[in-house]
Amino acid sequence: MKSGTFIPLLVVVLLPSCGGTVSQTSQQPAILGSSTSSVREEFDPQTLDDDFLLQPTSGTPAFDIPDPVQRHPTTARATGTKGYRVQIAAVLDQLRAQTIKTRAEQLLKQRVYVAYHERTRLYKLHVGNCQTATEAETLRRDTKTKGYPEAFIVRSGIETAPSPYRIPKRIGYRVQIFSASGRGAAENAVKKARAALEREDIYIAFGPPYFKVHVGDFETKDEADKFVQTARKRGYDTPFPVRTEIRAKSK
Repeated sequence: MKSGTFIPLLVVVLLPSCGGTVSQTSQQPAILGSSTSSVREEFDPQTLDDDFLLQPTSGTPAFDIPDPVQRHPTTARATGTKGYRVQIAAVLDQLRAQTIKTRAEQLLKQRVYVAYHERTRLYKLHVGNCQTATEAETLRRDTKTKGYPEAFIVRSGIETAPSPYRIPKRIGYRVQIFSASGRGAAENAVKKARAALEREDIYIAFGPPYFKVHVGDFETKDEADKFVQTARKRGYDTPFPVRTEIRAKSK
């Protein structure tokens, strides 16, 4: 009698418990769904490890930032003068931007400007102070041949006064004595050439994909040809003259 009474009661007690368990399980997907829909996964450029180049954008303000070490401060900056510059790179790190700036000024023989873009948090590197689009296109082509194939033109405020970073140049001749695919090999060749040729006017020129070692700043081809003979006597098998920009001799 006691056992018969106990069994129905046990069933009654278990049923609500099972029902509660089913109810909680059925609600679980709804809870997960609502929490997932509230998460916004947006692109964060700071998560990128590599430097990258940007395509041009319009209507985005940029702000010039001072160089950490400004060797030759600009004495005449034009305010409100609009023109064109050529963008060669955009990076996330300021130190990396300054490293690229230093090397680019050596290669391009132009002042390179670093501008910080607040919305994208990128440091953009620009070169040139072009008043017309035609002038900017000429600079862009020259920049591409010197190792910046993705360079493009941007509208920008420009300086109308000559930049103190500009090194006087003229067309003449140098003698090529070495070329390699790696910059390290070219730098070693420069050290050896300074000792072998006993002169300091030795340069590295980058013409994709090679780093070339050039010697001299000769105004005429006859001067360059004469040095070719000297280089051969000093152990260089195949030196030859190249027509290029040379440093103007100080008067």
